[in-house]
Amino acid sequence: MDVYGTRAAALDRFVASRLQPWKEFVEKTRRALGALAAALRERGGPPGAAAPRVLKIIKGGSSGRGTALKGGCDSELVIFLDCFKSYEDQRALRAEILSEMQTLLESWWQNPIPGLSLEFPEQHMPGALQFRLTSRDPEDWMDVSLVPAFDVLGEGFLDHSRIGGKIIGNSRGLPILAQPLLLSPYHALSQVLPQGLQKETLPPVYALELLTIFAWEQGCNKDAFSLAQGLRTVLHLIQQHQHLCVFWTVNYGFEDPAVGRFLQQQLERPRPVILDPADPTWDVGNGATWHWDLLAQEAASCYDQPCFLQGIGGPVQPWEGPGLPCAGRSGLGHSVQLDPNQKTPKNSKSLSAVHPRAGSKPPSCPAPGPAGAASVAPSVLGMALDLPQIPTKELDRFIQDHLKPSPQFQEQVKRAIDVILRCLHEKCVHKASRVSKVRITVGRGRNLRDNCDVELIIFLNCFADYKDQGARRAEILDEMRAQLEAWWQDQVPGLSLQFPEQNVPEALRFQLVSMALKSWADVSLLPAFDAVGQLSSGTKPNPQVYSSLLLSGCQEGEHKACFAELRRNFVNIRPVKLKNLILLVKHWYHQVAAQNEGKRPAPASLPPAYALELLTIFAWEQGCREDCFNMAQGFRTVLGLVQQHQQLCVYWTVNYSTEDPALRMHLLGQLRKPRPLVLDPADPTWNVGQGSWELLAQDAAVLGMQACFLNRDGTPIQPWDVMPALLYQTPAGDLDKFISEFLQPNRQFLVQVNKAVDTICSFLRENCFQNSPIKVIKVVKGGSSAKGTALRGRSDADLVVFLSCFSQFAEQGNKRAEIISEIRAQLEACQREQQFEVKFEVSKWENPRVLSFSLTSQTMLDQSVDFDVLPAFDALGQLVSGSRPSSRVYVDLIHSYSNAGEYSTCFTELQRDFIVSRPTKLKSLIRLVKHWYQQCNKMPKGRGSLPPQHGLELLTVYAWEQGGKDPQFNMAEGFRTVLELVTQYRQLCVYWTINYNAEDKTVGDFLKQQLQKPRPIILDPADPTGNLGHSARWDLLAKEAAACMSALCCMGRNGIPIQPWPVKAAV
Repeated sequence: MDVYGTRAAALDRFVASRLQPWKEFVEKTRRALGALAAALRERGGPPGAAAPRVLKIIKGGSSGRGTALKGGCDSELVIFLDCFKSYEDQRALRAEILSEMQTLLESWWQNPIPGLSLEFPEQHMPGALQFRLTSRDPEDWMDVSLVPAFDVLGEGFLDHSRIGGKIIGNSRGLPILAQPLLLSPYHALSQVLPQGLQKETLPPVYALELLTIFAWEQGCNKDAFSLAQGLRTVLHLIQQHQHLCVFWTVNYGFEDPAVGRFLQQQLERPRPVILDPADPTWDVGNGATWHWDLLAQEAASCYDQPCFLQGIGGPVQPWEGPGLPCAGRSGLGHSVQLDPNQKTPKNSKSLSAVHPRAGSKPPSCPAPGPAGAASVAPSVLGMALDLPQIPTKELDRFIQDHLKPSPQFQEQVKRAIDVILRCLHEKCVHKASRVSKVRITVGRGRNLRDNCDVELIIFLNCFADYKDQGARRAEILDEMRAQLEAWWQDQVPGLSLQFPEQNVPEALRFQLVSMALKSWADVSLLPAFDAVGQLSSGTKPNPQVYSSLLLSGCQEGEHKACFAELRRNFVNIRPVKLKNLILLVKHWYHQVAAQNEGKRPAPASLPPAYALELLTIFAWEQGCREDCFNMAQGFRTVLGLVQQHQQLCVYWTVNYSTEDPALRMHLLGQLRKPRPLVLDPADPTWNVGQGSWELLAQDAAVLGMQACFLNRDGTPIQPWDVMPALLYQTPAGDLDKFISEFLQPNRQFLVQVNKAVDTICSFLRENCFQNSPIKVIKVVKGGSSAKGTALRGRSDADLVVFLSCFSQFAEQGNKRAEIISEIRAQLEACQREQQFEVKFEVSKWENPRVLSFSLTSQTMLDQSVDFDVLPAFDALGQLVSGSRPSSRVYVDLIHSYSNAGEYSTCFTELQRDFIVSRPTKLKSLIRLVKHWYQQCNKMPKGRGSLPPQHGLELLTVYAWEQGGKDPQFNMAEGFRTVLELVTQYRQLCVYWTINYNAEDKTVGDFLKQQLQKPRPIILDPADPTGNLGHSARWDLLAKEAAACMSALCCMGRNGIPIQPWPVKAAV
């Protein structure tokens, strides 16, 4: 009897009696191979002898892994030799060593093991010596391969060859009770090869072993299980071979950049991809070579065989789990709920994926392809890729293929809702003034079935205000349930209506279930007061609506159902791709929830999924606002915000605003509450952010390091620049805290950057132009990093190299390409030769006139400084601190310049010293103004550009100087003053005479000319040719300043606007 004819309940006995090799034969071969290993060790001689010494011998193959079949098995003896010092040595010395081993083997067999014979077949593996051990019963034989190898793992790593005992080895891997499962699939399928087809065209047995382990890990992970279920699962995976991508990171992973990049390339190979868990270069599945389609055909034809029928005649169901197919389908039309950490079984780090290829179609029957080619038969979409391992570019397709709702089920639900509403309208005593279908959203259930949730808000005319709802709700819900139960009799074919336990007092909950589609809809029916009424599109509710809500004395979010339409419209107006990103985020959220369900002790409740929806919209609004964007960037941004949940402060004023005094005071009260704060944009009393974010944050940190956030070159995807709180929405009294939490760079990173810059400057001084008359006079750091006003995240700075070859301003452009080339060479040498605590990268941009490099934190990838290297004329010479440059410097400058600020790099030291000496709190105000400016710069501007950022820095210093020079000033007042000056840009005339003045006639005449030009005027205190107020869109900046002055950041706790300092717009 073959495996197909064996009843499901008898499969264990079939494996034991028909598939497992005879113990006598196993014992004989074990003794033979043990004796051979001893002989090989003895031949090597002592260390230092001419013959190679055997370091260790590891037994592999199916015999070593405990998966050998009766009647024919394989074994592998891997012999690690001390003569191999590298992988290359193996190729060079292998032929000679194999010849020696064959001679030794023939000599050793002069004393054969009783009951066994030895023969040498034709040698077709260049890296191994093959022989066969055969028992007296010709049905029992073992093919043995001797493989000399380089001991890359060293002593102390004695796990099994190829895959290591952590995966299959008897001692620490798959349980003994589970190992018969490894014997079944290939035995069943190898019996059905078409006549004339060589067995070598099928995938290797080892591929089926790994696939079997994957099925067991993901679907069962128990010592005792149904063998029929396991076999059924493996065969279904084989049917989906065109989507398979399976691998483990128990021995290697994405942490190392080189390995990570290689793995990315491997995962893009033709399906199936099944990577050896010990050797990432070996794709055991090799979709471009093996005839998986033949195995798939056979697997598809055997499900009605006795081995897959239960005792009562019903079919055996496969396991269900992450990455596994669903029973009852030739393919999948839905996705699989996956564990984002992929740590199954518990003691491994299994990472797996089953990945749909682009352009796949529903199958007919896969046709055999030519030998050596991948099958190109159409296949069904739906095998879900493990979310952490989806290549970045595949995220959009993953959403389309796996997270989008089933159109057929959607249509069924729509018809059912119409039926239910008709019933309620006709039968219920309490009449609806109108009905709102709200938040019909679809996600994926963890039980491999389509699941959506629907809210039906029934606005009743019996409710005259908010308080009426609570008094009569129970009576109304009871009546609605009675009417639905009495009236529903297969109203929508294929859908049943079921009432679960009612644990939400304000709603009637029921399910619409489709057994055929394995899908269900959770429906919540909520009777509500029609507080908002019929609103035309784009209009805000009457402020009285919210005033009444606040006066009702309601609990937080108690009447959120009354604002359901506003909530729906807030999401519906968003671009399609943003809604897709919301689906992806919710899919991840449900994975985390499922992963922690049933744990003891029970974890704290997660925040609602709606909080993640709002957070996703917030991330897109602040970081992108484009209809088409990079999905991985958006997802990475949301995960980053989740990790910063303790600082989240998110709300909108699209439906309510601070203009109404009662609402303003309510919002200010909400903002004083602990974080996270995520206010519902429709109901200001509802903080959606309540709940435990820790589990989400932990999983977000793990997921952020996975393949779905890696570029093709292995570098991480960068998130959008989004902070967990907005300046406009920060109360004035909290601005100092806002600066401290979000704007100040990490102190440790600043120390590391300064140390690295000192090393680089010293290296350039000592090594540049060694064989040239050109000398480096000094290297000066400029920009915000040098001034002490850098912002957290990515900032810019200058490294100015003053050279002896420039004797005047006009020469600064000479020999630039040659000079830049020499400095680049020395920077690259410094990068190679010096040790840095930060990541030091020289730009690869091959522009002969431009040179830049970056310093990035090794631990905080969002912290970096980009430096421009600028050769310059040393106009100032060795200036004594606090002294004024010679007027001759400025006379030469005035006679030399053609464009404003053309030679400003020559005055870097003066620009730096003008800011660096200021009080710490003034530098914090400069940071705040720069942050506001950068947010303005994200806005659409049309033609022209905003004024330079350096101009706003100088305007901030001017405001503080003219406003009293108090080192401990009120931050909101200082900020408000700068904004006021921006709105007065048409009168601005700001300059200093700290470094130049009118004492010299040439300089004095030039200053008069500069100050007579059209306003705004903001002269650089180090370079009088630089007017930072000229030819810019100050009007746009003034418009943003006016808006900011009416925001919460410029409003006191009592709702009264902050007053600016009395500062004139002109000196």
